[in-house]
Amino acid sequence: MTRRITALILVVIMVFTLTACNNKKTPDEGTPSYVVTTEQNWPSEYLGADILPKIKGGEVNYYKFYGQILRIYLYNVDDESFMKYIETLKGVGYKNISVETKEAFAGSLDDYYLAMNRDVDTHKMVIELTTPLTWPKEGYITMLSAPPGAKVLQIIGESNNITVVTEDIGKEKFESYTADAIAAGFTAILVTSETVFVAENNDYILTIVRQPDKNTMDIGIYEKN
Repeated sequence: MTRRITALILVVIMVFTLTACNNKKTPDEGTPSYVVTTEQNWPSEYLGADILPKIKGGEVNYYKFYGQILRIYLYNVDDESFMKYIETLKGVGYKNISVETKEAFAGSLDDYYLAMNRDVDTHKMVIELTTPLTWPKEGYITMLSAPPGAKVLQIIGESNNITVVTEDIGKEKFESYTADAIAAGFTAILVTSETVFVAENNDYILTIVRQPDKNTMDIGIYEKN
């Protein structure tokens, strides 16, 4: 009984913490998650040429990944190469174009947003591609699958201390998703309602919190102390 009360207290703290985290802005970029320095390669292996085709003309200096943002630094990109690359991007499906000049371009492809800037004097150029978040592939959170049809909006924390914020999936899908969680082994239910589901197995506590007014849902799995 004492253990169950302690677990419920922890759950309440988690729910308030998740709500507070959602109201915080994403911190400014810091150290890149990984850096590739090259003079030959193009990051097609990470994204695919259908998302980011290789530019013909100009040379890659290096590229970096900052979380969701990929930046490619190039040089020797003249007017002709830049304008031809814009046409290539349009050809693979980039639209919603807000800027298109010899110095800059901005457009989107599905959930990808692309911005390019070029110095017409030095012919140096920067490509910045913002990529959509996907369900984590490591950590305790992988005990569950991604909620069907919901975009991942934010990932808070890292490694095994991760909370995933997705779009709200609605009451009916929420019931189905919590049923999947029970089938995955979270059979000891601590809290259940139309917006909150908390359950545990032998080693972990699962919290799923819907916030319909914000169209978000927070999902986290935490190791018991």
